[in-house]
Amino acid sequence: MTREPLSQQELDQRYFKRLEIPVVAANDGHKAAFARAHELRKFEIENYWTRSQYFWGFQIVSFGALAITAKDGQFNPPVVLIVAVLGALAALTGLLTAKGSKFWQENWEAHIDFLEGKVEGNLHKTVLVKDGLSFSVSRVNERFLEILLFGWLASFLVAAVTVLFPDLRSADDLASHLFQVCVPLIAFVLGVQRLLKGQRSKLEGRAYDRNTMELLRK
Repeated sequence: MTREPLSQQELDQRYFKRLEIPVVAANDGHKAAFARAHELRKFEIENYWTRSQYFWGFQIVSFGALAITAKDGQFNPPVVLIVAVLGALAALTGLLTAKGSKFWQENWEAHIDFLEGKVEGNLHKTVLVKDGLSFSVSRVNERFLEILLFGWLASFLVAAVTVLFPDLRSADDLASHLFQVCVPLIAFVLGVQRLLKGQRSKLEGRAYDRNTMELLRK
């Protein structure tokens, strides 16, 4: 049996009950909780990018290791295997950390949405849009980490094949050259598609056309 969605009033009542704050006009409890939610949201945003810089540092080190160990433009497959594993682990850890930070940021944003009506109206819940929703910076960052993760895994696979089948390294025919060109090209196209598709900001129910003040629909 499908339940009827709760009205905004019912949601508000349940929310304030959880916080043990009366559903009345704004009081000191509302204002303190509202200020604290804003403070923690700002804290999570700052931490998001601080942590991102930390893991991007690992990516730079990984790429640097590949460049340093290459001789005459040729990569050493056993070294690539090791660096690819470290790069993939750094990308995966950075991705999971980014998702965790985003989770807590959205948690405090939800608190603000509930509290702000009692304190300062619906400022946070009302987004004025001119030319459609823009890209979400954090979501684009997460998608790029995903691309790096799959890139390192692909590098590991190629290096593993080279180590296991050394005769393939001597291949010098058209198919080999096409493979070397097409694989990076396909990876680039798929990466761009992944970055551009579905990475708009999630602002359902709060984004309005600034010229008409009508709610935007997908």
